[in-house]
Amino acid sequence: MYANLHKHAQKTTNIAAMRRKRLNKEPNDWCMAIVLDFLWGAGPWIVGTCAVAVGLWAIHEHVDGAPATFQQFNAPAAIAAISTFSAFLLVSKIQANLECNSTIIKSFGNLNGAVINLSLWLKSQMISGKRFNNTFELDDGSGGKFTTNQIGLTLASVPYIVKYVGRKVAIIPEGLPLGQNKYLLDTYHKYTAQAKGTNAKMMPFKAVMLMISEQIDAIQQGEANENEYSLLFAQLNAMTAAEGNISGTAGYNPPYILDALLFIVFVLFLLLTLVSDLIPNNNANVIWIAAVVAFSTIAFFQISNRYWNPMALRSKRSGQEPLISKMCVSTEVTITAIFGQPSPSYATSRNPLTDTTTVPPTAASTGFRLRFA
Repeated sequence: MYANLHKHAQKTTNIAAMRRKRLNKEPNDWCMAIVLDFLWGAGPWIVGTCAVAVGLWAIHEHVDGAPATFQQFNAPAAIAAISTFSAFLLVSKIQANLECNSTIIKSFGNLNGAVINLSLWLKSQMISGKRFNNTFELDDGSGGKFTTNQIGLTLASVPYIVKYVGRKVAIIPEGLPLGQNKYLLDTYHKYTAQAKGTNAKMMPFKAVMLMISEQIDAIQQGEANENEYSLLFAQLNAMTAAEGNISGTAGYNPPYILDALLFIVFVLFLLLTLVSDLIPNNNANVIWIAAVVAFSTIAFFQISNRYWNPMALRSKRSGQEPLISKMCVSTEVTITAIFGQPSPSYATSRNPLTDTTTVPPTAASTGFRLRFA
């Protein structure tokens, strides 16, 4: 029995430590991020282009008849047409990548706004003595405690789930805010497990939305105000719409033939330029000139391609402000603050402002009179 208690205490401590790590991100190393962008974005193309330039220059200098053969590829009209088309494709792809980045960040902001709005609406419904207003204290991972409830933990988990799904990594539910509550954790595991007799199972976002819907039903059970109910589910609709926009944008891929054409046309342009112009006219200088050409064209596309999905960026090695991770943390902190506040004690009246004890004193009731000098 003691061993089981010790194991449970250790697990609770580990989950609280996950919360501390989740809310206290390491500072972003901008210098390392820029170096990685250059190495993984521009580096391969620059190295590959220089290697091709060295090989072709060696052939031009040491193979008999190579200079004359190279001159046969001197076709300015063809090279101009290919360069124009490759430039158009590159600019289009770079613009598409940056637009995708912007759309995902904006939609993620809308998602977090809807989550916070729903939290505020629910908090306003949780008057003392009402169903589902049970709060509890949990370890914050830093030796202290914080107050929350089940729906607060569930709502705070939504942005993290969307981020991890968009990053295409496995979700560890114990590392989510809901992981600090055994009932929520068991419910999440149950909903994301395979349905009996089938291979189908609920996706993480759908599972957590079902949990929130059930919790709203519990809060509103026995209430006759349909307007409140519709407003709460309107925020749920806003959350699902934002998530749909995020997943649709992140999952969209243009026809693969366009990517293939981009690389084929650019490689063809680079080879013809090297053979017909750069090598015959610049000799060994073609090596650094080719590197500049590659960096000024295809390398920019490769760097933009690293940032098309901001959910995949690591907050400590990002060449862009890690807004997705920061929004997740900010939303969790905000929700914790919302549900950590004590609820008003309007348990006996659906219209508490009619109670004279809650109405601020007016001028008439206090005998207030204007005085003129």
